[in-house]
Amino acid sequence: MQNRLKIALVVAVFFGLIASYGIYSFLRQQRERADAARNETQNIVVANKDIPAGTIINEEFLKKGMLKASPWPKASVPAGAFTSPEQLVGKTNRVKILANEPILESRLAGEGAGLTVRLEAGKRAMAVRVDEIIGVSGFIVPDDRVDVIVTATPPGADKQDDRMSKIVLQNKRVLSVAQSTEQKDGKPQVARSITLEVSPGEAEKLSLASQEGSVVLALRGVGDDSEAKTPGSNKRDLLSVAAARKGPARSTLQARDTYRVEVIHGHDKKIVEF
Repeated sequence: MQNRLKIALVVAVFFGLIASYGIYSFLRQQRERADAARNETQNIVVANKDIPAGTIINEEFLKKGMLKASPWPKASVPAGAFTSPEQLVGKTNRVKILANEPILESRLAGEGAGLTVRLEAGKRAMAVRVDEIIGVSGFIVPDDRVDVIVTATPPGADKQDDRMSKIVLQNKRVLSVAQSTEQKDGKPQVARSITLEVSPGEAEKLSLASQEGSVVLALRGVGDDSEAKTPGSNKRDLLSVAAARKGPARSTLQARDTYRVEVIHGHDKKIVEF
């Protein structure tokens, strides 16, 4: 009887050890699989630097290193992530993307999204037709700042001499620069349109300026937010400046052309000027 109990006890201990080892092995395998899953990564595209909202991603953007492929835990890859920066060419981000933040499909406007994603709240996009000279010889590019100068005849004046140039809009952001080739007098002509970001009220002024007179754009320097206050200029102002510059020269010339001669006649003396 005692031998049977001993045998049963040994058998129970043996199977208990086997069960314990099996459970231990199972848990170890599960832990190893979890560790392997955590360590398994996948490359996804993240921002290398902060990207402002409304930025168009193109080949030049990629050359500057604004995006990079970074390893990411495969188990936690966000939905809509990209695996290669080249997949983003032609797309525009709707919101600001911070450095090291994944680029997701839900934050992009897609290819050919236009200017709507670049406009600030309450602003409008309006195009101004310009030529090569008015466009500052092609040096205006998106995100530059310009002043709008219109030359027109003031109300109540009918003469061409009364035309006046005046800055009507200042420090306006350039959204895009377009170029097309048109036929004029049987010859191809380069026509440009520059789209500016303006308020609704400024859009009305710009529309009237385009209809009533000629529009010129003056390019601003980087960081120059100062507001210029000018009365405007007309032809009289221009010619008065020219006359003022010529005035001293004429006075000098007259002074040089005046001669004084002493004439003696008997006991009389007198000075003659001519």
